[in-house]
Amino acid sequence: MNNETQFPEVIVVEASAGSGKTFALAKRYLDLVINPRLKTTSFPLRNILAITFTNKATIEMKERILEFLKRIALDEFENKEQEKEILSSLGVDKKSAQGLAAKTMEGLIDNYTYFQVKTIDSFINAILMGSALNIDRSAHFTIKHDYSKYLAYCLDNVIDLAAQDKNVLLLLEDFLMHYLFVENKSSW
Repeated sequence: MNNETQFPEVIVVEASAGSGKTFALAKRYLDLVINPRLKTTSFPLRNILAITFTNKATIEMKERILEFLKRIALDEFENKEQEKEILSSLGVDKKSAQGLAAKTMEGLIDNYTYFQVKTIDSFINAILMGSALNIDRSAHFTIKHDYSKYLAYCLDNVIDLAAQDKNVLLLLEDFLMHYLFVENKSSW
């Protein structure tokens, strides 16, 4: 990852299972809450959103972040290599990192709702529930679980639109290329 952070910033990490995504993302999260060169104006937790695919990944990510904060705050690294790897990107000396990690842990305890590591589904549901009135729905609407006919309907509409609008066609082609890449398929 680059050293020059621009806000707002979206980082997408695509890698195979067991390649260290959770470790890299947890370190990035620490960088965002501890590194003083990023100069956030308020308690930064509310400004950070990490999105994962599964509930298991969400739990693992939160546990890893908390584990790193605890290791830093209490100076309880497994070895010097782990210490160097975790502290290397934080932009502060070890003593300052300890204080900032302890302060972040206190902030997490006081403001746990700001600790935003969510699945894609829970994030989208939160947006929909928060926007219910804007999309002409009651605050207690439910999302259908049998969504295949709705997806088929939407896909038909997009294909029809793509035949008429070159911009929609380009977006559809771009989506398909990304989908095939993520699904690791060479043809469709």
